Amino acid sequence: MRVLFTGWAWPSHLYPMVPLAWACLAAGHEVRVAVPPDAQDVILRAGLTPVSVGRAVDVTGVIRGFVKGPKTGSGRPSRPVAGDPSARTPRALSMFVDLAVAMADDLAAFARDWKPGLVVYDPTAWAGPLAAAAAGVPAVRHLYGTDLLVPARDAIIRALQPVGDKLGVGPVDPVGALTIDPCPVTLQGPVPGTRRRMRYLPYQGVHDGVPAEPPERRDRPVVCVTWGTTMARLGHEYFLAGHVARALAGLDVEVVLAIASGQRALLGPLPPGVRVVESVPLRLLTRGADLLVHHGGAGSMLTGLVTGLPQLALPQLPDHIGHARRLAATGAGAAMEPADGFGMAEIRDTVSGLLASADHERAARRLGVEMAAHPAPATLVTELEQLAGARDGGRAAV
Repeated sequence: MRVLFTGWAWPSHLYPMVPLAWACLAAGHEVRVAVPPDAQDVILRAGLTPVSVGRAVDVTGVIRGFVKGPKTGSGRPSRPVAGDPSARTPRALSMFVDLAVAMADDLAAFARDWKPGLVVYDPTAWAGPLAAAAAGVPAVRHLYGTDLLVPARDAIIRALQPVGDKLGVGPVDPVGALTIDPCPVTLQGPVPGTRRRMRYLPYQGVHDGVPAEPPERRDRPVVCVTWGTTMARLGHEYFLAGHVARALAGLDVEVVLAIASGQRALLGPLPPGVRVVESVPLRLLTRGADLLVHHGGAGSMLTGLVTGLPQLALPQLPDHIGHARRLAATGAGAAMEPADGFGMAEIRDTVSGLLASADHERAARRLGVEMAAHPAPATLVTELEQLAGARDGGRAAV
């Protein structure tokens, strides 16, 4: 069987699909990952074969315009995130349509020529279901976190119709024939269409620094702080990991700052005793922590939940706010409202409360147990074979 994966050029949207792509390869299938030209290196470093489609689209400035709240911590008190945990207004819809337009022609042409058994796509890479329709094969949506675009399903169908008409496929449903979901049920909530759970295996790119063993536990609680990679790409003023570390000064905790290569200069002055760990997989650091503080990114959130770690999310982007709201609704952590800034006193008090609460820890551990019970990516390969109609004596034919 041939399996075509696709996503646009934002690493945090490509990483979640890597374990399933590896599983397909390990089962003996051919795998290609179709991405814009500026994302090929991400795929190569994951040990997969990229296919360049479309053109590079610089969306950094567009995404920067979605940032909510002040650029740095203002010292003013924050408010708990309130309201419906669903993100009802997808402000990025037009951006995702532009990305689909940039990729659709080339991706559809490649799919028609290469003839995959199915197309697996990031939920915001709408060129994926368009190309699947053009090739006449099933489209499989691979979620990277909570399913925030469901309320906009009808609007997305309408927005994509001109692209579909150009390709000769007409209206296309962005939900596809099957949704692969790495989130625990308690966190995710209802998702339309046919859904299969998959165990979340943290992959956040290739790391240069790997400790020989997880950090040893100390007498004091360990608070791990990470700010992912997205906010740093938008600008140093949005990278608040150092601000959080300064907010925790004076607490009887050990602060571990988990940063990517090149982010050290973004931290600013740090209090004594803060440990900076650069380019080490977050999944290793969370094993020795008592609390995770992050920006609301799905990868950071799910990686922490794998080890049942309670969390504090300080979201700045609309999808991060959606993840944070879901997290807080489960009781496995807390979230702050970006509108008034992330005040140091509020961060410090919230961290103290989370560390003192057995309820948050129990809720996080329940989610971790739920995730561990999900089938591994290798288990889902059989279902993909069946969906593609390519099974042959227990192995899909190539």
